[in-house]
Amino acid sequence: MLFGYDIISVRGHYEVYDAEGSFVCSADTRSEAISEILSA
Repeated sequence: MLFGYDIISVRGHYEVYDAEGSFVCSADTRSEAISEILSA
């Protein structure tokens, strides 16, 4: 868990979920997913 978010690799992309398990966003790379979290 990173900053209260889970980043999960799914079929070639990454999905981000919050601490309650709700979908937040998806990204092509793990770096992009982290950027999305930091910009929220």
